[in-house]
Amino acid sequence: MDITYYYDEFLDYLKGEKDVSKHTIKNYSTDFKQFVSFLKAKGIKPSLHTVTTPILRRYVAHLKTEKNYATYTIRRRIHSLSSYYKFLIEQGYLTQNPMLPIHAPKAPDVIPKFLSETEIEQLLKMPEKLSPENALRNRVILMMFLMTGMRRQELLALDWEDIDFGEKMITVKHAKGKKQRVIPITEPLLSELWKYLQTRLPITNHAVFISQYGNRLSATPLSQTIRRYMKYLGLDKKGYTIHTLRHTYASHLALNGVSILSIQKLLGHSDLNSSQVYAHVNTNHLRTEVQKLPFASK
Repeated sequence: MDITYYYDEFLDYLKGEKDVSKHTIKNYSTDFKQFVSFLKAKGIKPSLHTVTTPILRRYVAHLKTEKNYATYTIRRRIHSLSSYYKFLIEQGYLTQNPMLPIHAPKAPDVIPKFLSETEIEQLLKMPEKLSPENALRNRVILMMFLMTGMRRQELLALDWEDIDFGEKMITVKHAKGKKQRVIPITEPLLSELWKYLQTRLPITNHAVFISQYGNRLSATPLSQTIRRYMKYLGLDKKGYTIHTLRHTYASHLALNGVSILSIQKLLGHSDLNSSQVYAHVNTNHLRTEVQKLPFASK
């Protein structure tokens, strides 16, 4: 039986029973196609019973040594394949799981990069300078990232009904893993959101952020805009991306004494370990601060 035979059924299972996001489905599908391409390139018959644990180990080594993929990417590829094989076992299509002995490489403890307060101030001036026709909308988008820590897809899926101006809360309904969460709105963000709302009245599209054509704003133009702002300021050379804005939110919370448990809830992390990296941000900050002791430099 060809290894691809049950894959569409697996994707339907993820969509229906697991309620997995479209983004994850797309990633899984891409990962699997690349795995099949690897098998064919190596002259390995892509069937359920010929793909063994040693072959899977060769694939992982290929990702690391030939493709030079980052640890995160390799971990995701292994996870997506493991999910498929687990499905095959559960459905009775296979009796032995060749992925069981395969272990993903340990994720490195990388302290996230984040913007300084000065860099934040400079970035918030970019919409007026580089895109005056959408200045208010783009400024609100930047503030939303920096003051709520939302992911890109969460922000793009936001509807006006998700914002409670009275309670000063945002409900993130389209969160990663389908886990809904509530985030408090800061006063500066609340004020800018209200101004932006007035420019949208009467509401004809419930999406908070729309394009010049009146449709819900999509990921590509949003990312391109923020990339342009960062490039203008030279922040791209520091390796900053749109996701750095989320790290900035969490890192500044940690610097100001917010507990890791609270940061976990605000970010929507299902695992506390995902938020634990921000504890190191505060540790590094404290290490720098103690050097300011007047007798420390003597």
